[in-house]
Amino acid sequence: TGFNKTQGFSYPYNQPSTSTTTIVLPHHGSQFSYNVMASRDSEDTGSGSGASGLVHHQHQNSQTSSMTAAVGAAGGGAGSGGGMPVGAVAAGSSQAAGAGEAAGRVSNVQRIQQKKAQVRAWPRDKKLEKLAIYSSCRADENCRCNGWKNPTPPAHPARPDTPQPAAPPSQPCRSCTHTLGDHVSHLESAGDDDLDRLLSIVVDVENLFICVHREEDPDTKQVYSYLFRRLRKCILQVSPPTVEGPLGTPPFERPSIFKGVTNFVLHKFNHLQQKDFQMMSDLAKMFLHCLNHWRLETPSARRAHTTVEESSAYKVNYTRWLCFSYVPQLCDSLPHHETTTIFGRTFLRAVFHTLRKQLLDKFRAEKDKMPAEKKLLLLNHFPRFLSMLEEEVYSNTSPIWDTDYRPQLPPHLHNQAAEREERSEKEMICQRA
Repeated sequence: TGFNKTQGFSYPYNQPSTSTTTIVLPHHGSQFSYNVMASRDSEDTGSGSGASGLVHHQHQNSQTSSMTAAVGAAGGGAGSGGGMPVGAVAAGSSQAAGAGEAAGRVSNVQRIQQKKAQVRAWPRDKKLEKLAIYSSCRADENCRCNGWKNPTPPAHPARPDTPQPAAPPSQPCRSCTHTLGDHVSHLESAGDDDLDRLLSIVVDVENLFICVHREEDPDTKQVYSYLFRRLRKCILQVSPPTVEGPLGTPPFERPSIFKGVTNFVLHKFNHLQQKDFQMMSDLAKMFLHCLNHWRLETPSARRAHTTVEESSAYKVNYTRWLCFSYVPQLCDSLPHHETTTIFGRTFLRAVFHTLRKQLLDKFRAEKDKMPAEKKLLLLNHFPRFLSMLEEEVYSNTSPIWDTDYRPQLPPHLHNQAAEREERSEKEMICQRA
């Protein structure tokens, strides 16, 4: 299911570039060096950048991916199996989930944000020098140089926390011989906020550059390469980052997973007392949170046990998930969407069995570390909850996936809704008076 070239750039599944680039990543304590390397032609996958604090998550070690948090309130620790890192799991407590996620979310997101904060603190001339590396020469219309290249790059990369003097605007480009100023003349009147937004994209481009060259899975590598080129193009054109084309626009299916699971709770448990209903509602929130922080299996990992048609559909959704949910958690210049709000039943059917198995395996492995109340919730109630949800996910007649479905609220929620409506009417009367 290849995507064709459109609007001057390649979509995922086109043959990736075979060019290679050697990247040196010397460590200084817990930080990575931030090297300015020569930028390359727009058709190349390389950009001219060093690492800016990202350690790529290999699929073989995806459980330690710092994109995700520890399971926290629902058991903590690293997951087990395929692509299973999950986020902080709330067992009826959003505060516990937040604490677990804060404790477990490590390194990468923090390093990237620290790097972006450092870049925002640079003087204006240093910011323009950095942007010149990613900006086409505007000296004349015949110049095809797409990025300023330092004629005298440093022999040894400097420490990331050591400020380096900016090159003067008159410094010639090693490639086209036009000046640094000729590459950023279009940014002379730009405000600091505009420069900072572009520099945030630059940091994301450099992170994706590392991902492209370190990723081993071919499908994932192609998506990283596409996003790299897309963001690179946004800097060249000074345009907002977007993901366009045959991937479509979120949401991809209605009702969403979030809506379907919410309908499920109301459909199956609206007869329960408030305490029991709240427990089921909390289990639903935990399930949705896990799915939002779950690392999907790659298409190649599923190919052996799925049909050609299923593999093709999964590959499209995997690409969408990478572009709209997973990568934007690291590269925040891209718009981010929660997995459970942009995908629906088709997506959930494809991942449910794997997600269920990995979650339950994890909780069983962690049971000795759990307090009794949590053990009862996760090892007794949660499996039954998942079994009931599974029936509705794979049933072709389940009402919870009907876009017109209007579930009956349980009595306590119905009363609360009536009270809110009554208060609202009283407030409107008072305002009119």
